[in-house]
Amino acid sequence: MVTSTRRLFLGAFTAGAVTVATSGTASANEQGESLAEEDVTFTGEVRAQSFRTESGATSTFRTTSTATSGKLHALAVLQDGTAGEGVALNVVSKNPEDSAMYLTGHEKNSRGTLKISHFGYVDASDGGASALSIDLKTTGVVDKSGGTAAQGIYVTATTGATKGNLITLRNNNVDDFVVKGSGRVGIGIPVGSTPGGRVEISQRDATIGLLMAANSDSAGRLAEFRDRNGVAKTRILNSGALAAKNAQLGVADAESYGGGDGVVGIRNATTVPSEDPTNGGVLFAENGALKWRGSNGTVTVVAPS
Repeated sequence: MVTSTRRLFLGAFTAGAVTVATSGTASANEQGESLAEEDVTFTGEVRAQSFRTESGATSTFRTTSTATSGKLHALAVLQDGTAGEGVALNVVSKNPEDSAMYLTGHEKNSRGTLKISHFGYVDASDGGASALSIDLKTTGVVDKSGGTAAQGIYVTATTGATKGNLITLRNNNVDDFVVKGSGRVGIGIPVGSTPGGRVEISQRDATIGLLMAANSDSAGRLAEFRDRNGVAKTRILNSGALAAKNAQLGVADAESYGGGDGVVGIRNATTVPSEDPTNGGVLFAENGALKWRGSNGTVTVVAPS
């Protein structure tokens, strides 16, 4: 059923008739006055080369599906061409005060409000295609000299924090990239699991878990770690050197620097080395004494306890 409260032109008025499959043929001229006065209901199929609405107020095209089972779409749009650049549906809005399109759903059972299916090709001829393509253009700019400030993808939860994932990219039977509702980020973690920290990277094969490549700026830093007050405590410099306020060797619940600052602390070895290192030596602490075991097995006390 097609119902409109605005003037509806079915084809050009001078083009002839509108075909109504189950109720005969009604000419456009015959329907013209009724269309301007009130809603018109066609009980069967309506065919026309084109239709348009021309109203300064809101014009509507409404379609309703009351099916409780099966796949009876309220609206189906088919582009049957196999060449050229004609799309099935083109939505354009010139109103900067509102969105170009609203999309609202009430889905359950693993359904998406918007579901996109791209049918690819075994020969990989669609290597430049994508299921979703976003182009952030800037009005009046054609030479790439300026850029819009619009966000590419924006996700929020206006009625309260979501319990589901904000983003899920799943492939190879793992969550290749996931942002949980808590804000935790997981890379390559098992499906449905919770990242163990704010960021968790699961190295699933021989590929490097995290790679940082330096640039040509010698003053740049590969990484920097700060305390809660924003003060830098540890830096990995562009050269690869480690710069830290203090350094603690040996895993422990608490650091121990003897009240020093800019020092290196070495905890007593949990297991004293008992084998000769094959290249160089091993520096360790035992009962508070600093010791060195060389490649020939000699243990030298560098400093007593």
